[in-house]
This record gives sequence, structure tokens and C-alpha cells, in this order.
Amino acid sequence: MYNVILSLLIGSAIFSFSASAAVEITLAEKGQALHPIIVAPTAGERTRQAADELADYLERITGAPFVVETGDGSRGLAIGPFTDFPGLDLASNFQPDEPFRQDDYLLRSHTGGLHLTGASELAAHLAVWDLLHRLGYRLYFLTDTWEIVPERPELKVAVDVVERPDYVTRDAPRGAPWTNRELWQRWRLRNRITASFALSTGHAYDTIIRHNRAAFDANPDFFALIDGERKTTISNPKFCISNPGLRQLVVDYAVRQLRKNPAQVSVSMDPSDGGNWCECDNCAAMGSVTDRALTLANDVAEAINELGLGSRYVGMYGYNQHSPPPAIESHPNVVISVATSFIRGGYTIEELVEGWRAKGPILGIRDYHDVFTWSHDLPRRARGGNLAYLTRTIPYFHQQGARFMNSENADSWGANGLGYWLTPRLLWDVDAVDEVDSLVEDFLTNAFGAAANPMRDFYVLINRDHQSVRSTEDVVARMYRHLDDARQATTDPRVLARLDDLILYTRYTELYHAYRQASGEARQHNFEQVWRHAYRMRDRMMLSTVAICHRGRAYRDKSIAVPEEAHWSVPEEANPWKSGKPFGTEEIAAILTAGLAANQPTVLDFDLVGYSEELVPASRLALSPVKLGSFGAPHRGRQRFHTWLPEGRESIELKVTGGLIVGYRDRGNVKITLYAEQEATLEPVAEDESVPPDGVERIVQLRTPYTGLHTLEWNDGSDMTRVIFPEDLPFTVRSTLEDPMRPNGRWTLSFYVPRGTKVVGGYAGSNLGLMLDGNGNQIFDFADMDAAGYFRVDVPPGQDGKLWTFANSVGPRMLMTVPPYLAPSGDHLLLPREVVTADAQ
Repeated sequence: MYNVILSLLIGSAIFSFSASAAVEITLAEKGQALHPIIVAPTAGERTRQAADELADYLERITGAPFVVETGDGSRGLAIGPFTDFPGLDLASNFQPDEPFRQDDYLLRSHTGGLHLTGASELAAHLAVWDLLHRLGYRLYFLTDTWEIVPERPELKVAVDVVERPDYVTRDAPRGAPWTNRELWQRWRLRNRITASFALSTGHAYDTIIRHNRAAFDANPDFFALIDGERKTTISNPKFCISNPGLRQLVVDYAVRQLRKNPAQVSVSMDPSDGGNWCECDNCAAMGSVTDRALTLANDVAEAINELGLGSRYVGMYGYNQHSPPPAIESHPNVVISVATSFIRGGYTIEELVEGWRAKGPILGIRDYHDVFTWSHDLPRRARGGNLAYLTRTIPYFHQQGARFMNSENADSWGANGLGYWLTPRLLWDVDAVDEVDSLVEDFLTNAFGAAANPMRDFYVLINRDHQSVRSTEDVVARMYRHLDDARQATTDPRVLARLDDLILYTRYTELYHAYRQASGEARQHNFEQVWRHAYRMRDRMMLSTVAICHRGRAYRDKSIAVPEEAHWSVPEEANPWKSGKPFGTEEIAAILTAGLAANQPTVLDFDLVGYSEELVPASRLALSPVKLGSFGAPHRGRQRFHTWLPEGRESIELKVTGGLIVGYRDRGNVKITLYAEQEATLEPVAEDESVPPDGVERIVQLRTPYTGLHTLEWNDGSDMTRVIFPEDLPFTVRSTLEDPMRPNGRWTLSFYVPRGTKVVGGYAGSNLGLMLDGNGNQIFDFADMDAAGYFRVDVPPGQDGKLWTFANSVGPRMLMTVPPYLAPSGDHLLLPREVVTADAQ
């Protein structure tokens, strides 16, 4: 985006956009529209729709009726692609032959009116909603409840701007498969997510087989060779890409597609989901799975760009087994949308983006802003509601060259609505990251008016408080209290309607928690209450109702059942669980009152104590020995440990076994990285990716030029890895609210209680396990807690300055009043330098 006019003057009943280079015009005053809306005589259907929408909303804003007329665009509010108005000399603002510039549009006021012209019909339509946004219109969430139409009988505007989106496609958030498509399409257009360029990236191999069934039946060697057989009937089939005939068939198929539909700008060559890659020698000689998939995409890209149709593109994900960067170069017209989850090889997303970029494709991003089976529509769970994640990643991906974005999400507007509304602003203009606080205030002020202050606290809690660990009851209790404060602050029926949506969403969160905490008959009963509640509030679009109610499958809970007569497909009149009765005002008020009484916020009765990360061995403290503990079962995913190398020690030898989950052994090798505190550049001093996920123990030696503090990290793509540390080196794990430990199975580890400590306080991720004092005696049983939550244990006299132990524990323990470092014994423990220095004296 460039040449942006930022000035907004609001006076009495006048909205005015002014800049020194822009001409100010009056759109309406005293109930009269002063300019008609103009379309060309040859205007297309979308342009005429855009003109009608502008006329409708300008009348709703000003009270003045606006008429739509045909003309040459020299007067009035001229809407359409710039080619509709050849006499206006606007071509220099556009690049009509550039496929990535089809959403560019011009907003320019002049003495005779206003130009709302674009590189395409869609671009002109986007210009209409941009203008209305500048005049105060908002559609924050999907339903009419969340629409803001200002009342401004006198309306002036001064604007001169050419808008160009930073991301070519902005398909984030994207409506879930079961969503209300009409509402989603409306919201997408009015928030400028809809794009002219159609990038095809969906899994394509199954489709190619289906459209070429006879050829595949006649040539089974086109299919992948797996365990000595050509797999012709399996789900998610793969190709034998080394087969020249297969590659030619795929190229011919893509060429036929584009010749049949010459306006089509891209084809997908993304593999089918899952594994089943060919094991023949010729495919192995081609290189990695990524190299094979990219080779096929390159072949197609070369062929379709020789058709004389202009630039054409091949879409493919960097996902699953073809997520690691390739060894081969990419055709420049291949678009790789790097997935941010379901990635292999132990790579970070940053490493994947940088690795792919180095091979020359156009970059895109496939994100997961909310997957229902991950979040269950709960607050504080999904990326789409995490403003810190959105403001960090969207500009970063763009800086790395990403120009395409699509993201999976759910209808979780209760949890993620604010993030969903902000995302299009960031995708259109990544520099808007500097204005996020102002955009949040825009939302709070317009949507909640006099109730903005308590609602600011509400949205901080669910969208910005991700660094704080809170129990579910604490979150629910605070949500109810912020909503109660908001209701007391306003009498505006429009604001109260929005608060009702959020009260019902909070009730869902409360009901879901009750279901998850129950067992047996109570669990089944509580799930039914979740089901009934979600169905009744389905029209509010706060929840992914179909995912919740469609047999409860999305919960993946085999302990619950939905009787046949209550299945989602059974019509409401015959379904005992479905009720179309809307929630009334009194019922919602009663829900709020009951929720306030049933849920109490957590008030910590201890003070947090901060410590440095400058670690040294605890050996100087001469701590009494404790029974040797363990880090627990083999770990999954990304792990991080600290160690200390004494003088003369130049390497760390690890025993590493990857691929302990047999079904996941199609993932990449374990990626192990060693960092040294003394390395000024903070770059790794050693890396290793030699351990495959095959369940066989191997020796890994990591050499370092430094002594002292080191940090060891590994990532296995979650296929489970066992790492055995050398017995003569300390190994310690850090666990804080911001950076919790990631244990797997039961574990026993010790921590240090500094001299003078009065309270051991923290957060427990489960209520399984014991806490032992410095003498090895039980001092706290986590089973006394109802569930995960905060704990406090007073330190008896004489028990400070000792090692305490979390014994036979499950889930993380985050320490908040003592150094947040845990190890199997005092010999393995590293502690902040200031603690060791103070207590060793």
C-alpha cells in the first residue's frame, strides 16, 4: 500500500478525510445527496452490485437517497474497473497485465465527485467498502449484531490514494467447511479478504487419478511402489514420479485444464495427504520426497508457461513429508505455501521459510489460525485469537517474501473474533502492525461505547494474556465479571446484544469445562448440555456449532454417545436435543448471574519472584543428596535443556533413539542443536540430523569450542525421541509460565528453595504427583487440587536452602517463587548465578 491518506477529522456530524493534495467534496448535507453514483453503460454485474451497495449504505449513513446512473465518470461517484472510463486517463495507476496487481484500486476525490476505480471489477468493489470503512462503517463479526453503520447527515471526504494489498491472496481467516457461506462471503468482501487471483493449492494427486482413470488402470507402474507392490487402490495415493510416462501424463493434464479454461491462472500440484511415497530405486535417486514433488511441479510450470496465455502458476504446499526445503531449484512460477504445522524434520517455521526461499519459488503461507480439534473453540487456545502471534508472524512472513496466505480456522468468533477482524488489516498492509493498539480501540469504542473499558479487560484476557497461565475456572470467572461490568455500563440495546453473544459464548466455555472434568454418567450428561447450548446459539456464529454437535466427533471422545434420534442429521422437530427456542433477555441475565456465583477468579496469595537466566552449577551450595530422579518417558516435539561443560571438556556425547512411535516413522530425522552462552553471535556451535526415526539407538557427538553454559535443543516432529545424557554432566530443564517444561509421562525432578524463601508457589498442569520437602517427606499432594491450577506451599523452618522434589508427577510444573529450574539431582542442577552466590556465602 502506498500514497496513503491518514488524516481523519471528525467534527459534530461531519466525517472528513483530508490531505493537502486531495480535494474535499461534500457527499451529502441537509438530507440531500449532492452526487449521483455513476457506472459505465457497459458495467458488469459486480460493478452494478457495488454501486447499489454504496447507494444503500450512503443513504443509511446520511439519510439522503443516492441514485445510480450511467455516465463517463467525469462527475459523481464513479465505480468500476478503470477500463470502464477511458476518458478519465487513469491507466497510469494500474498494471492490468500483472496478475498479482488485480486488486489495486484508486480512491480520488475531485471537484466533480469521486473515483472508485480498480484494476478489475472486484478491485472497484473493494474500493467501495474501503470508502465506507473510512466513513465509519464496520462489520466486525459475521452477523448483523456486529455491524456498525454510523449516522452522519453531513458527510465530506478528501482522499487521494492508490491501494495495493501486501498479500496477493488473503484467505485468512477462511470459513470452516460447515460455516454459513453467505455470511462469510459478505464479511470477506467488506473486510477485503476476497481476492482476484485464485491460487490452487489443494491436494491434487487424487483428482489427477480420477480424471485419468483409464491411463492409470492401464499403467499400474504410475503408482508408488510400497513394500514391493504398486499401490493402486489405497487412500491418499502417491505417484512414481521417476516414471517419465507419469510425468508426461500429469503435464498433459495440466495443459488441457488451461487450454479449456484460458482465464485460469494456476493449477495445483500438491501431493495427496499422508505418506505412501514411492520406494523404488529410481525415485530414491531423485532425492527427497520434497525434491520429487517439486520436480513434478517444475515440469508442469514449464509446460503451462509455454502456452502463450501469459504467466501461469503452479501451487503446492510445503507440508508434511514435503515440508523440508528441497535440494533442487524451483521454477520461478511455482508458489510454495509453507505450512506452519504438520511439518517434518525438526525444522522451525523460520528455517522452512528461509530454506524454501533460497530455492527460488514464490512464497506463500499455509497457517492454522484455529483448528477445532485443537482448540474446541475455547478462549486463549488458537493462533487466530493470539494478537502477539498475528502481529509477529504476518509481517515476518511478508518480509521473507511471502505474498500468499491461506489459513484454516473454525467459526470461533467468541474466542477469536478480534483477531479475525485484525488479520485482514495486517494482510492488506503489514505496516498496520504499528497501529494495532489503535485498531483494537476502534473495535472497543465502536462495538461497546460506554462499556469499552470493561470490554478492553475482557479482550486482554482472551486475546493478549497468553503469557499468563490461568485455570479454566479463573478465565471463566473473569470473563463473566468483565461482561457484568460492561452490562452495567451501558443501556444501548445494540451493545447489549453484542454482550449477550459473549455471555452465551462464556457459558459454552463453562459447560465445556464441566464436561471435561466429569466422568461416567455425569460426563455424558454434561456433554449433552454442551450440545444443546451450542445448537441453541448457532445463529450467533460464536461457535463451530456443526463441529460440536455433529455426533460430537470433533471432540474425539469415545466415552460419550449421541443417540440415533439426536444425530445432527435428524430434523429439529424430531430431534430431542435440538431446540430452536431463542435465548431471551431474562434467560441470558440468569446465565450471567449463575456464572458469577459458580466461578471465582484466582487470587494469588504469594508474590512472584524473578530470577536471571545466567546459570551456573549448584555444586557450590554443597546440597544434601536426594534420591535420583528422572525426566520421565521419552519426549515428543521440541525440547530444551541446559548443561555446563567444565574446562577441558570439548564435546557432549548423547545416546539418541528416534521414531519411538512406529506409526510416525515417516517423519524426518531428529534435529539436534547446541548453543553456547559464550558464542557472541548466538548461532549454534553444533548441529546434528543423523538420527532417523527408526527406533534404533545411535551415538551423537556434539563438539564445542567453549566451556560453561550450553543449551541443547532437539525437535523430532512429535514422533517421540529418547535422549540419554552423559552421567558426568549436569542437565537442567527450565519451567516458567512463559516457557513451561514439556514432559511426557511420569517424572521426578528436584528444585532448589533459596534461603529465606517463605512460600513455594506455582502452577501445576495436572493434579497428579507429590511435592517432597528438603528431608524427602511429603509436604503436598497435588491430588488435593480439583484440577490443574495454582498451588502454594509454606516453607517450614529449616526447609529453605535445600532441594525439594516433585515426585511421580504428570504434566508441567511452573515455578513462580523459587528458581524455575529442575533436575534429577543436585549434581545435575544449574541455578541462577545470583542465587548460588548469595546462598554459598
